[in-house]
Amino acid sequence: MSSRESILNKLRAARQPFPDAPPRPTVYRPMIALDDPTPDALLARFSAEVERLLGQVFVVKGDAAARKKILQLLSEQHHAEHILAWDFAHIPVKGLREALEKAGIRITVPAMHDEFRAETIEAIREVPVGLTGVDAAAAATGTLIVSTAPGKGRLPTILPPVHIAVLTLDQLVPHLEAWLARERANDSPTLRDPANVALITGPSRTGDIEMIMVKGVHGPGILQIIVKR
Repeated sequence: MSSRESILNKLRAARQPFPDAPPRPTVYRPMIALDDPTPDALLARFSAEVERLLGQVFVVKGDAAARKKILQLLSEQHHAEHILAWDFAHIPVKGLREALEKAGIRITVPAMHDEFRAETIEAIREVPVGLTGVDAAAAATGTLIVSTAPGKGRLPTILPPVHIAVLTLDQLVPHLEAWLARERANDSPTLRDPANVALITGPSRTGDIEMIMVKGVHGPGILQIIVKR
């Protein structure tokens, strides 16, 4: 028996805390209720919440329009010649990698668990844009739900000053509670397996210094979201 198994067995055998605690409810009442759960209503609420938080939402129809909008943002607005990205299997736009490479945009999918970690960090320190997909998005609060896995690390979502996230309309859920309920029904793979699950609600901002709101201190100060219908 390994040391890990020994420790886990001791924890499992220990007396459980709070034996009189009530059982976990099967259904949670959401903190923010939404009257209309239709896709168009969720999209409208999501867009309004993101924009209220000073993010931007661009709704496009199909892969070609999504590729065009992403290229427009990268080339015309951010003048990005180099981006950090997830593996394109996790970004729901067909032909996107090829379109970016044709436009001369250099793509780095950072690998941080090899012997070249220091060299990788130095090479990507000044990259202006991170491009990712998402696991889901909560309409009620304008929140992106993002987990880590091979090919979808944290750095593209936190290191560059600009984060462009791509999602499809069917990834919108009414609120966080609905996403958690769906996870529980599927044995919670997104909560059990990844090293990290992040909830991104608007661009990075803080009011720690003299209660003055500052954007981009702890992460991207610009958040742009492409929703593909």
